[in-house]
Formats: sequence, structure tokens, C-alpha cells
Amino acid sequence: MVVIDLFAGAGGLTEGFLNEGYKFVAHVEKEYWACETLKTRIMFYYLKEKNDLETYNKYLKASDDYRKISENRKIVFKKYPELEEILEKTVLNKKFGDTKRDKDATDINEIFKMINDSMKYLGEKKIDLIIGGPPCQAYSVIGRSRMKEKVNEDERNYLFYYYRDIVKKYKPKMFIFENVPGIFTAQEGKIFDEISKEFEKIGYILKIGKKEKREENLQEAVNYGVYQTRKRVILFGVKKGLKYDYPDFTKYAEKFNEKISTKNAISDLNNLKDGEGEDRKLIKYNKPANSEYEEYLRRDSIGILNHKARKLNERDRKIYALAIEKSKKNEKMYYSELPKELKTHKNEKSFSDRFKVHGMDEVPHTIVAHISKDGHYNIHPDVKQCRALTVREAARIQSFPDNYLFEGPRTAQYIQVGNAVPPLLSIAIARALKKLE
Repeated sequence: MVVIDLFAGAGGLTEGFLNEGYKFVAHVEKEYWACETLKTRIMFYYLKEKNDLETYNKYLKASDDYRKISENRKIVFKKYPELEEILEKTVLNKKFGDTKRDKDATDINEIFKMINDSMKYLGEKKIDLIIGGPPCQAYSVIGRSRMKEKVNEDERNYLFYYYRDIVKKYKPKMFIFENVPGIFTAQEGKIFDEISKEFEKIGYILKIGKKEKREENLQEAVNYGVYQTRKRVILFGVKKGLKYDYPDFTKYAEKFNEKISTKNAISDLNNLKDGEGEDRKLIKYNKPANSEYEEYLRRDSIGILNHKARKLNERDRKIYALAIEKSKKNEKMYYSELPKELKTHKNEKSFSDRFKVHGMDEVPHTIVAHISKDGHYNIHPDVKQCRALTVREAARIQSFPDNYLFEGPRTAQYIQVGNAVPPLLSIAIARALKKLE
């Protein structure tokens, strides 16, 4: 099937479809470093198809400085010059929006033109599927509480119109619209009603799941082999006249015969103290895989990427140690319980659960983009390491393979991981849609 990916991010949703052999003509994404990560991942699949992961691994070994990305990619492009043009045609670093109000936005007709150019270049005349999910901060419960009355004015509430416009233009048989649970309750349900009506006007039925109540149709990541509690909404759009029921995505999920826990997700990664590790440089594994999940994510990988721990100040180091010791007893540590000398905020209620550990024997909690700002909500469970999760550990919890390189500075890497759809969820969706063909 031929696919367009909208609001593509770093490619979590794309990953499952590439893994299952779908063909992409375009990925539209506004963030520069997310686009560069997408390009690197497309390179991986291209070289894997050529049975030449040796060249991909040469790129990884050379990629110890994100500022030299163009220079390092010559390793690949020298051998496969056509790949450079494929990446330029298919990965569109463009922002949807009103060009009259946002100078960084690209006119929708310009995006149409670029997608058409890519289709012509790749010899494709029609689109079978569109996937993606508009940014969700304005839909999420946390986002709405932070933005308060300004939430109704937030333009991100209305980015789905651009998704609709792409669907209307290319008329795929179906589409996948991924988002947060809050999309059902945003503006007391009016946003979702509007989304449904808009797609119906252009000839599509929007299916939310098998249950009548909207909120009961949430997809939980752990049901798809992802070692993380993460609820998402997967909307399935079908062109009127096609008799496609909402798929049972869980039927196609990867299964691992073991306990879902932080330990079984990240315990094989090299131990680090705060400030240690490598942002980009490939590190050799120094421990064997300890679980099926770890073994699965190490496939086709020659080492560990994006594995550098944040440096901590002495106060945070002491707080982390206290939180980890509490976690060992299956207890949470509340801000109010901290010794007076470790507190920096007077408002103890707002910061009550500011520090949170991924318990060693617990299912890891949801990784979100805030991890880019600090690691307090994502503390490693090993008191000997006493630090926050690295990008690679967060990526493991999200189910990204170890050979998935996140491009850019570390802050950008964290954002990419936190915003992503878990690839194992995406794989199940891609497999299920294949069966509808």
C-alpha cells in the first residue's frame, strides 16, 4: 500500500508500516531534527532491503556529532546516490497552518505540489492510506489544565482541518488518525464531533472502536507488547461504500512471554552515573539481553545509541536516591515528605508528585515530551546509578529498536521520543490493515 504520513514526528507511527513493507511517498513534519531522524530511519530500511546494513552501521559509527550530519551521510550517498534524492522528495520539513497568521507555515497547495512531485518521482498514481495525528497538547487533559481559558483559542485544536484537506485531495481508501484520550472530551466533546462531521462531509466514516461509549475505546500500549502504560486513541477512517469494520489490532500484536517491567525493558543497557555516556557515539553492549523484549529490540543492532545521562546537582542527586529507596518498597515519594533543605518550592501541592521512579518490577509509566526539560518524572530505578533515564532507555520503554538513531541535540532527541507513537503499536496497526486488503 502507498502511504502519506502527516505530523510524522520522528517516525514512531511510520516505523510499523515500514517494518511491514508499506511504501511512503511523503512524510510531513514541522520539526527539523525529527525530519532528520526520519531520513536516517528511511536510510536504514533502504539499506536493509539492499542487504547492506554494513553501510548503515558505518554511518552510525561515524555519527558522533549531529552538526556533521550532511558530511557523515556521504558515506551512504556515495554508494547510493539515488537515496539522497528519495529523502529530499519524501521527507517534507513543512508546517501546516495559516500563512497569513504564521510566517513559518506552508500553504496547503504548496504541500500538495510537493507530494505530487514525490508521487511522480516514485511512479505512484494513487494513495491507499494516510496516517498521522495532529499535535495533541490542546486535546490533552494536562495541556488543557495548563492553558486554561486560552485552550479554545489554540490553533492546534484545528490542525485536523489540514489532515482533512489531504484526505480530501488524495482520496485514500482509509486513514489512521492517532491521538490522546483527551480528544474525546476536548471542549466537552465538541472538537471530536466537529472532526467526525468534517470527515463525513468529504465521504468518510470515522470509526472509534468496537464499544459504544467513546471513552471505552482507548488502546493501551501494554496490550501491544510495549513495556509502558500509555493510552491512545486510534481513529479509523473508511471511505463510504467500503465495508471495513474497525480492526482488532491486538490480534496482530507482538507477544513476549515474561513480566512487563522496567527491569525487562532496560536492565541490559550499560550502567551509567549521572553525566556519563554518549549522546551520539555508538557504545558497545557490555551485558547480554536479560529478557525477550530486550532481545527483540537488539535485533540488527551493533551497539547502543543516544545513551547519555543528564548531569545532576547534589540536591537532585539526594532527592533521586530517596525516591528510588521509596520505590523499592512500592511507595511513592511526595514533595511534602522531603527534608526542608531539599525543597525549593513553596507550593507543595502543585509539585506533590514531581519526582517519580520507573519501579524496577513495575510497568513503566508514560513517557511524554516533558522529559526534554528535566528527568524528575523519569528516574532510573537503580540507586547505584541514581540518575534520570537516558534517551535510549526512554526509547526502549517506547519500543524503539536499538538501531534507531535519534538525530540532533539531546533535548531534541528527548522530545522526539516523548511525542512518538510506540512502534510496536504501529506494527500491529499495519498488520491489521494489510488483512483488509
